[in-house]
Amino acid sequence: MSELFLLAVAFGRIALGSFAGGLASIALIYHEIVVHYQWFTDEEFSKMISLAQMTPGPIAVNAATYVGKKLAGFPGAFVATTSVVATPLILLFIVSSTIRFLPLREETKQRARLSLRPGVAALLTASTLRLFSSTLERPIYLLLVPLAFFMLLNGRTGKNPSLAIVSCGLAAAIITLMLQIFQG
Repeated sequence: MSELFLLAVAFGRIALGSFAGGLASIALIYHEIVVHYQWFTDEEFSKMISLAQMTPGPIAVNAATYVGKKLAGFPGAFVATTSVVATPLILLFIVSSTIRFLPLREETKQRARLSLRPGVAALLTASTLRLFSSTLERPIYLLLVPLAFFMLLNGRTGKNPSLAIVSCGLAAAIITLMLQIFQG
């Protein structure tokens, strides 16, 4: 099959399962990119996710653009990005059109929304564990996890998650520099 078609299918499936947002979609992206199609290794995937998180925009869109570009150049980036954006829009149109014609009570709608929570929790947990396991590669990262938790849970700094990310990055750079100086 054509690489462009496979990109469209893979990122269409990612989009269909990404109801919980960015972090939850990481587990879906991993499954499609590393496990199913084997386009990336674990190491390449970790680097791609880091890059996708640092750039503005939704992580699934950034990942689609990156993977598509790497596999098939500009056409691949276009197809993968279009697929990840268009799939939920088409689904939303179909579902909203269907709901408009069905006489559903508000209680039924609420139950349907609540029934998605266990799946969303599982996706978030899988993504968190995958990201945390990549921090085990360097002990310095483990030292920064408590700093990040403190900053995110703190009343003042918790309102700005970017501050925690930048602070941990600066702390890692300073510690790495100090270790290099002391080691020779």
